[in-house]
Amino acid sequence: MKAVLGVNAAFHDSSAALLVDGRLVALAEEERYSRVRHAKRASIDNTPLLPYRSIDEALRSAGFGFDQVGLVATSFDPEARYAASGRPPMDFGVPEGDYGSPEGERRFRDFLRLTGPLLAARYGREVPVRSLAHHACHLASAYYSCPWDETALLSVDGIGEADTCSWGRAIAGSIAPLGRLEYPHSLGFLWERLTQWLGLTPNLEEGATMALAAYGDPARFSKALRSVLRPCEDGAFAVDPALARFRAPDVDGLEQIFGPRRLPEEPLLYGGPERLHADAAAALQELTEEVLLSLARRVRKEAFFPRLAMAGGVALNCLANAAIARSGIFDELWVFPAAADCGTAFGAACLAWKEISGSSPREEWAHAFRGPADAPGAIERALAERRLKAQPMGSDRLIESAARLLSRGKVVAWYEGPMEVGPRALCHRSILADPRRPSMRERLNSRIKHRQPFRPYGPVVRDTDALRYFDIPPAAQGPCRFMLAAAVVRPEARGRIPAIVHEDGTTRPQVISRAVHPRLYDLLCAFGALSGVPVLINTSFNDREPIVGTPAHALDTYLRTEIDALVLEDRLLVKP
Repeated sequence: MKAVLGVNAAFHDSSAALLVDGRLVALAEEERYSRVRHAKRASIDNTPLLPYRSIDEALRSAGFGFDQVGLVATSFDPEARYAASGRPPMDFGVPEGDYGSPEGERRFRDFLRLTGPLLAARYGREVPVRSLAHHACHLASAYYSCPWDETALLSVDGIGEADTCSWGRAIAGSIAPLGRLEYPHSLGFLWERLTQWLGLTPNLEEGATMALAAYGDPARFSKALRSVLRPCEDGAFAVDPALARFRAPDVDGLEQIFGPRRLPEEPLLYGGPERLHADAAAALQELTEEVLLSLARRVRKEAFFPRLAMAGGVALNCLANAAIARSGIFDELWVFPAAADCGTAFGAACLAWKEISGSSPREEWAHAFRGPADAPGAIERALAERRLKAQPMGSDRLIESAARLLSRGKVVAWYEGPMEVGPRALCHRSILADPRRPSMRERLNSRIKHRQPFRPYGPVVRDTDALRYFDIPPAAQGPCRFMLAAAVVRPEARGRIPAIVHEDGTTRPQVISRAVHPRLYDLLCAFGALSGVPVLINTSFNDREPIVGTPAHALDTYLRTEIDALVLEDRLLVKP
């Protein structure tokens, strides 16, 4: 058997990963092609929507047809989920027919069972389908991408089948589970519920909740929030389901603690004397860091290894990752760049390959540019369809031109090579700008990205300059390659790069090397020579949409926004 196809589609973040001879060819996220955030909304009726575009693009990248796929591995086990749903209920306010109700769970299982027949109908060929446990796939994604053969593992998210958190140890290519927590004890779901109480969109704007926390005082709600989720002495945590009401349409339990939920048309309170919403977010962030530190201590004790590899949606919390790195519990930290559910397609493919071949598919991810490359001629077709002309340029001239635009305060979109995976901007699909200008954050938020004014921006910086500007703990060096850990901006540097300094004095840097990012490294050199500051604002190339995936997407976003210029591989487009 040559090819194993991993598929994630149970809830959201639908994706496909193709392994050929145990090597990852492509990890494709459906949202990058469908242009629907997270590919689909998590609902039982959406369960049968499979990531066909991602599958097709992954196969195209390998030069394969579906007839060469020997096994499909999915990152969710419907039978385990259905068995868990038959246990005594711990839910409050569950709508009939939805997740958690007997009828809803039966329909969910039956829809998940359709994966094989749906693929056969689409591709005209039946392929064996193996269903794997969701959190096992999260742990696998962390291990089989990390730099170490021996490591502790931790996964924290909303829910898989019944698990909400799991941990283990890995050695010599194999993973051994050590412990888990089950629903309703879910840290990920608490983030969803507080995001909903804030009047934001759950499963979409948890990043805004994290950003809001910097403006608040956790002391106001710290004790009260622990009535919903309580840290335990053994390093785990417990949720009061009557207050959490995770599967109810309302947020009545949180309203008992924080007051009435914010309506979308009402202002977010985070500045001045009344900062209700920021204080609530700050309390959750503080509690999250406390809980994850306790879990890390337990994992270190049980796994024994001095290194930790993490995945799961909660692992995208860069402040908590930095807290773990600073704590000294582990010597080194790794966070899988596609830590949310999209990465479980990769984990499922790895587990299936290990099972059928006996060999480990582990390969250190020096970069996250694991998405499919563009089809031949895609740039030329996209330009012609929009009646645009841009001739190829030499690399030196292109970089010098882009650096001069940036030094004059222009906003430059950067499109290069295969797309990165995961939600962070890693400079293959980025928007770049001058961090010296205090007004740049407001300009990006209000006129280009169209998001809340309190949302911060992170920088990209060369590895040779990173410690001059940012206090990066040694254990966080790995996560900072992927914008997955916060770092304090050194006081002496804050006045030089004010646009990337968040309210709490931190930022989320991407630290790059010439070996991995040769062109961007040269751009930073050129910008530094012009400005005296070899640092750039780096944010994802999108506007209230998924990160652009193709040259056509890049051109459309560039044309409809106030982005000033676009580097499209070896071409440069500049607006008048």
